[in-house]
Amino acid sequence: METTTCRLCGTVFEPRRTTQKYCSPTCSRRHRDREWRNRHHDDTTQTLRAQLESAVIENRVILEATTAKFQMQLDAAERKARDRLTFQANRNERETDVLRTRLRDLASINVDIACEVPELKAQITELQLENARLIHSQRADFQDFTQIAGRLFELCSRLGLPLDKATKEIFQRRGWRTSTLVPEQ
Repeated sequence: METTTCRLCGTVFEPRRTTQKYCSPTCSRRHRDREWRNRHHDDTTQTLRAQLESAVIENRVILEATTAKFQMQLDAAERKARDRLTFQANRNERETDVLRTRLRDLASINVDIACEVPELKAQITELQLENARLIHSQRADFQDFTQIAGRLFELCSRLGLPLDKATKEIFQRRGWRTSTLVPEQ
C-alpha cells in the first residue's frame, strides 16, 4: 500500500483504509474539535458582532434621546434664568429711576433751603436785636415799677392807708414786706 501524510501533524503513515486522512484517532479528534470550534467561533463571533452593533445602535438612540432631553431642560433653565435676570434688571432700573427722581427733588429742595438760609439768618439777627431791646425795655419797666411800688408803699405808710388786697398779693409774690404798713381797717 501507499503512504500518506497526516493532514494535522504532517506525519507520514500507511492508511488502513483508502479514505483515512489522519495518522491516528487522536489527530482525527483534534482536527474535528478544531473544525467545530472554528465553525462555532465564527457563529458566536457573528452573533456577538450583531449583538454589539445592536447595542451600539440602541445606546446611540438612548444617548441622543437623553442628550435631547437634557438640552431641552438646559434651554428651559436658561430661558427661566434669562427671564428672571431681565425681570430683576427691569425692577432695579425702575427703582434706580425712582431714586434718581427723589435725589433730584431733594437737590432742588436743598438749593431752595440754601437760598433761604441767608434770609433766615438776617431774620434771626433782627429777632435777636428786637429781643435784646425788649429785654432792656422790660428791665427798665421793672425798675420803674419797683420804684413806683416803693413810693406807693411809702405813701401808704405815711398816710396810714392800707394796701388793697390785689396790691398786697403782688407785694407778697415779689417778696416785698408789707408788715410795716398800717393794719387794715
